[in-house]
Amino acid sequence: MVDPICCRSGVVPVFPLPSVVLFPRTVLPLHVFEPRYRALVRDAVEEEGVIAISLLLPGWESNYGGDPPFHEIGTVGRIEGLEPLPNGLFNLRLVGLGRVSFGEIETKRGGYRIARIRWLGETPVDEGDPGIVSAKLDLLASHACLMNELVLEGGPSTVVDEHVSFETAVNGACANLPVEPRLRQRLLEENHLVERQRRGTAILNEVLERVLRLKATRAQEDGGIEIH
Repeated sequence: MVDPICCRSGVVPVFPLPSVVLFPRTVLPLHVFEPRYRALVRDAVEEEGVIAISLLLPGWESNYGGDPPFHEIGTVGRIEGLEPLPNGLFNLRLVGLGRVSFGEIETKRGGYRIARIRWLGETPVDEGDPGIVSAKLDLLASHACLMNELVLEGGPSTVVDEHVSFETAVNGACANLPVEPRLRQRLLEENHLVERQRRGTAILNEVLERVLRLKATRAQEDGGIEIH
């Protein structure tokens, strides 16, 4: 479990987003431009330097300027690489620290919300267990294949780093899945890390199979065209 010393108050500002799910041990770049979330960043930096990311619930469009509801489970991240921009905007990186559940919520004077949090631990795994090692390597290989298929030709390719922890491998792959945000949210809400790996791997392999099938179909179609 994350050491709660990073937010001793037990209360964290919440930045709800319509399509982003932050996982622990991953990095999320953010461009902050809305006035209320610029205020959130300024206050967070002056206080404990952390922000919680949560996915907005369906129907948020009708009340985005107000207080649209968000999922009860999100991730607290530490602000790094803060870059103030003209007109009070910010670029920053948010480093995922740990999953949390949100309790009592209130709105601050700046227009953003804060929530009391409860840390959610990850189920420990034995990094030396052959089954865990094999599952991690399979996941890393599939993730690298998918990312390499999705990048433009000539772009940087993904390299498998077998030295990363099981948690980092699982959460990194889940965060990068090109699927609907609600599916990534379900993976975040899975309390058992091995089960998250199993479900994430299944989704990843299904997406990879579709990408490869589409690529093969397009190659056949291109090969069948006669040029005069």
